[in-house]
Amino acid sequence: MELTERKLKILQAIITDFIQNAEPVGSRTLSKLLDMDISPATIRNEMSDLEEMGYLYHPHTSSGRVPSDKAYRLYVNSLMDKYELAQNEKQRIKKELRMHIAELEHTVLHASELLSEITNLTSFATVEDMQDISLFLRGMTRIFAHPEYNNIERARSFLEMVDNRETIASELAAQAEGLTIRIGDENSERIIPGTSIVTATYHVDGHTVGKLGVIGPTRMKYGQITGVIEYMSKNLDKAFKLSDGGGVDTDD
Repeated sequence: MELTERKLKILQAIITDFIQNAEPVGSRTLSKLLDMDISPATIRNEMSDLEEMGYLYHPHTSSGRVPSDKAYRLYVNSLMDKYELAQNEKQRIKKELRMHIAELEHTVLHASELLSEITNLTSFATVEDMQDISLFLRGMTRIFAHPEYNNIERARSFLEMVDNRETIASELAAQAEGLTIRIGDENSERIIPGTSIVTATYHVDGHTVGKLGVIGPTRMKYGQITGVIEYMSKNLDKAFKLSDGGGVDTDD
């Protein structure tokens, strides 16, 4: 079965709406969202096709559809709009990082706290050397703001997972250089289902020092989150250079 342009537009609309509202998306909602002259019956048929192709699934408690891990991967790779930070967001990140420039671990810890606050997710940062990995986790209770964790058992599973620092540290160490997005089952079995991890490496004086990122539900705002993480990881290096009297400040 072919993934036509119409199917892609329908899938993108479903993912965008589900990320925003955390509610299964039905054909009536879609017909209002889509700027396409197609009937609700046609939309239902296309949704059935997308479900058969593995991009959507049908929760037992709703007539609407929910994106699968496969759908999120397609969205991140091909359908997601690039998020451009507003000027005030950039200025806030740069100001906060420079205000807390001290020894490396203190600065990275604050960067992790700021990332958790901005994204409303659990954040992490690592500082790596030849012998050891220092791991900082912040905002673990922020998961309660997300409906995926209204179930107490699921919330407990998440907190137990992130509280196991060995598991998280080894998972992060296995992530590739640069920006990486691991969605749901793309993570190892040590990570509970329905979880995504977004990481970016950061550098000081041109050397890779560690990773910065977030962990949370697969229904996360990937565009915004990747934009913030990339900007913050780049500005860690700039902040250290400026504190040493080197480098040139830019709005990039």
